[in-house]
Amino acid sequence: MSTGASYDQIHSISLNKPISPEQSGTKWGKDLYFYPPLDGGRYPAVPSYNILSETSDILVSARNMTSQSPITPLFVPFTRNFVMLRQTILSYIAAGWPRDQIYIIDNSGTMDANYNGLLSVTNPFYLNYKLFRGRYGVNIVRTPTLLNFAQLQNYMLATAINQNWTHFYWTHQDVVVLSDELSIPYHSLYERVLTSLISLLPTMNSKSTLQGGSRWSIVWYDFDWLTLVNVGVASGPKNGVGSWDTFVPYYATDCDYYERLRLSGYPILERKVGDIFDLSKPVPNAESAFFGKARNNTEEDLGKLCGSPQYMELKNKLKLMMKEKGASGRNTWQDAQKGGKGEPWTYDPSGFQTAWWDMAAAGRLVYGKKWGINQYECRPSSNGKTLGGIWGGKETPRDEINSGMRKLYMEEEKELRELEPLENLELGGELQATGRSGATRRASFRCL
Repeated sequence: MSTGASYDQIHSISLNKPISPEQSGTKWGKDLYFYPPLDGGRYPAVPSYNILSETSDILVSARNMTSQSPITPLFVPFTRNFVMLRQTILSYIAAGWPRDQIYIIDNSGTMDANYNGLLSVTNPFYLNYKLFRGRYGVNIVRTPTLLNFAQLQNYMLATAINQNWTHFYWTHQDVVVLSDELSIPYHSLYERVLTSLISLLPTMNSKSTLQGGSRWSIVWYDFDWLTLVNVGVASGPKNGVGSWDTFVPYYATDCDYYERLRLSGYPILERKVGDIFDLSKPVPNAESAFFGKARNNTEEDLGKLCGSPQYMELKNKLKLMMKEKGASGRNTWQDAQKGGKGEPWTYDPSGFQTAWWDMAAAGRLVYGKKWGINQYECRPSSNGKTLGGIWGGKETPRDEINSGMRKLYMEEEKELRELEPLENLELGGELQATGRSGATRRASFRCL
């Protein structure tokens, strides 16, 4: 535990700003890039049916199985569009995810401008530190400079390693989540995440799974819109897969990394814990949409009941918005804001968008050359490619490849059948895989 100057004292030296009392002792030490939650009340209030008691069987079981703290750290990388990020954070909090286990990664590339309040709300890189750390009570971790998507993945891995975490979660800033409020018996999305984790911990890094080749690498909760990462698979000294390829910065970098996981013998599993929606537009009145409308102007008195008409209305609206995203363009939200020109550390918004796409296109070319395939092919192994053939290395005979991949798929399916919640913690069907054909199909069109 660190002592001495608070984080805001450390960060405010350059501007000589007044200091507000807040936390100064955390496991992060005096990390100049880490901003913990501010002291004070938290709003909006989480619906009572989504609050997990500290003495609940599921939470006690999870703590008995892992010494990691926090148990469920969730990274949410941010670069542009504060409004989209805000609704993502609100949806996870409303679904029961502990506020202090959520870590926004400020990858705006604007140094300390956001912390010091130097950017306007029309600036695409604007991020309101006071709102997220105060009212919403989440953490912010700032990158030293702008990172591309592959670098962000490596940054999350490096942070987890430095914190001695065996696992972590990450999500996209353009998704929102909902618990299934019509399920009987009802369990929040976060409770289902914990139950899923409990079923997965025994096979994460055990000797038997290491020897038997059934050690899982990552878990998709609706593709990678919410992902659980087994840190040991990447960082293992003998057979770790290693880092994401930063020469493939955006599109196809996930295809590259996920295929290296599979070809290294580490299955990618799938689970269902609730509904996840991929959006391109903001949800109107996000706080009231996800938390319910306050009555008598009090934050504590929220008029939202489990499975209410308001829930059904929101779910139907989100379904429609996700359908519209697929029809009108997936990434239009990234270029929605045009302001901020001339503000501190701000890259020209239009130039940023142009440069981003040029970098993404160049990365696809590198990916195609690396594997010796068409740059739009997301499963190199389907074309007979192996790890040994990367960058022109020696290929393995195709018959041996097909046999090896069939064995891996059989191991994944066996793992899915064998993984079950602990006794008395059964939550229904959330541990059922969505099917390999579905995973392959989605991976082929969602390659970020």
